Amino acid sequence: MNLVRAIIVCLALAILAHAQDGSQEHFQRFSAMPVLAYSEETELEYGGLLVLFFKPFGESVHVSTIDLVVLGTTRNQYGFRLTPDFWLIKDKLHIPSRFRLYRWESSLFEKGSRGDFDPIDTYDRTYFDGYIPIELNFGIPAWLPLRYGPVASGEIHKIKLGDIIPQGSEDGWFLGGGYRLVLDKRDNTNWPTKGYYSAFEEIFYGGNFRFHTEELDLRFYTPLFWKTSLALGAYFKQSRGDDIPLGYLAGSDGTKRFRGIDCGLWNDNQAMIWQLEFRRPLFWRLAGTIFGETFQSGPYFSEMFRRQMHYSVGFGGRLALNRSEKLHARGDISFIDGKHLGLTIDLREAF
Repeated sequence: MNLVRAIIVCLALAILAHAQDGSQEHFQRFSAMPVLAYSEETELEYGGLLVLFFKPFGESVHVSTIDLVVLGTTRNQYGFRLTPDFWLIKDKLHIPSRFRLYRWESSLFEKGSRGDFDPIDTYDRTYFDGYIPIELNFGIPAWLPLRYGPVASGEIHKIKLGDIIPQGSEDGWFLGGGYRLVLDKRDNTNWPTKGYYSAFEEIFYGGNFRFHTEELDLRFYTPLFWKTSLALGAYFKQSRGDDIPLGYLAGSDGTKRFRGIDCGLWNDNQAMIWQLEFRRPLFWRLAGTIFGETFQSGPYFSEMFRRQMHYSVGFGGRLALNRSEKLHARGDISFIDGKHLGLTIDLREAF
């Protein structure tokens, strides 16, 4: 019944968001919307989001944005997320940063994807983290959609342990630096219907913890028929080192990677996720999607292929918060392994 109530409330909130957004004759400065979501890990989630839009700076083409999200859950979990996304210097400089402050009651699960949804312990975690990639394309020919640059990342956290001490659980901090390579040929960054996107990132961390992470993100988009488009995605991550913090193990994030599964469930040193989605505008500000995803994690890649894959299928609705930028609030209902439900509310597309 909680999930049913959440769906009903989300429909009402969509109407409220439209009233706040309103049609405008000039450049739209902001959109605001209260949100409600549900997963078996967090239970009911509630909060609100605000998106600020900035006119292109100088001769840039892209609109810069700042997303602010405040949320809480019925598990006494609270968080604040600030996501500035700036395009500068004729779009030769892109900074899609993220900052989070969370006080979170987390579940500790058996490492790897052999277990089910049952946690083996719980613990309280308070943390602040930041992620700042700087993507440049100076010196790159116009025909090559390449961006490159450094990445800075860090976290400071304090953990109140449960009965079982999780790996990398002591209070501490760490800072990381690395590099990022991006090939981006999408026709739109918020609602792509054709083109491709690929990114490789490697970050080395020091401080109380010494480890490094590698991520490969591949996406492809193509139009089909009747305004329907197909999106395909593949995501691979591995974390190497000693005492890797739980939040930096490879796995799903529950909102973009394998929707409906909160971060921490089935995580391991390596993970791979495959995604497929059909997207279509409907009417007014609404659009719809049908998607399928598979997920597996393990200590190394060859082991993952010997295990049964987890899967998620579902459908979602989209509400255009900014029509000109094709920026949507999205709600997705997931059916995980045929026996678990998740309702995800977030901004922009999953991939």
